[in-house]
Amino acid sequence: MLIRIIPAIFIAFLVSGCTATPAKQPLNAPLTNKSINVYSLISQDEIEALYPISNNSAVSAQFGLIGALVGGAIDSSINQSNAEKANDSLVEIRNQLLDLDFDLLFEEEIRKKLDDQVHIGSITTIKSIDELKNRLEVGESYLLLSTNYKLDIDFRTPLIETAVTLSEHGKTKKSSKTLYKNSFTYFGTSLPLAIKSQADIDKEITELNEKFTSKSDAYQSSHKNKMRLRKQIRKAKNTSLDHDQSVDIAARAWNQEYKGTLNKGLRSGIQDLFSIIETDIEDRTDPKQYEKIGTTPSGYPNYHKSILVSESDSRKIIRFTSGARAGALCSMPNTESDIKVVCI
Repeated sequence: MLIRIIPAIFIAFLVSGCTATPAKQPLNAPLTNKSINVYSLISQDEIEALYPISNNSAVSAQFGLIGALVGGAIDSSINQSNAEKANDSLVEIRNQLLDLDFDLLFEEEIRKKLDDQVHIGSITTIKSIDELKNRLEVGESYLLLSTNYKLDIDFRTPLIETAVTLSEHGKTKKSSKTLYKNSFTYFGTSLPLAIKSQADIDKEITELNEKFTSKSDAYQSSHKNKMRLRKQIRKAKNTSLDHDQSVDIAARAWNQEYKGTLNKGLRSGIQDLFSIIETDIEDRTDPKQYEKIGTTPSGYPNYHKSILVSESDSRKIIRFTSGARAGALCSMPNTESDIKVVCI
């Protein structure tokens, strides 16, 4: 079974409703004037992408240990293949972003937008939690921003996710104290829905025919091989797209007619994201207060409960109100579309 990564992470928590710990813990106690060090955790060095995940192992487990092992091996092979395909599609897109120093831009926005809220001392970009643990001192108050930036599973939409935590570091995990936390997601503008044009169809058919005629005479004269070619051509003429075809078209669009758009979109996304974070740190509202007023927008699954925080001609910001995402914020383009649902 293929599942989308983001919903997979949250589904188990969402169905548990109010028993889950909310994403947001408001900053209720005023901070002292002492400087607070900031750690920006960005483990990746270049843009990544979501990709389909195979999860057959649970079904296979009903056939015993051997079934579970076989199912797990199949999942591992499929997932590795899907990851490799996603990385192949990202090669040219990553080349476009060589001048985008995401880590540095993030540090700059931290200083611009958050200094008034937390009296920032040093800002350090780190690549792992282990690196953070080695740097922290007992009693240190620190702000951690854990961030990733990706293309959505269909390669049409850039997104930035950041989890923000303000903490006091103790000698042990139990003695450490969380003062504030929340999670934030920014979705950029989506590319148009991928379509299979007549030019795409003609190109695919030409490639199939050329591949067939490059084979030996014996291969071409085989009735079985001729039937296989006809089947492949019928499939090529079908205008519906599978996942790989959709990704190929979207990747080509980023590299051709929308070249440069992704670079600009990520830059503006960082700025907008910190405007949201800045506002939320100042908001002392307990996320439990949102539970009774959250609604499910048209076109969204029943577990999606949210309220509209703000809206402009170009963007709107929603706040989740239920389960493990209660209090979390999501910014998305203000366009009505049944084709592309992003804050889900």
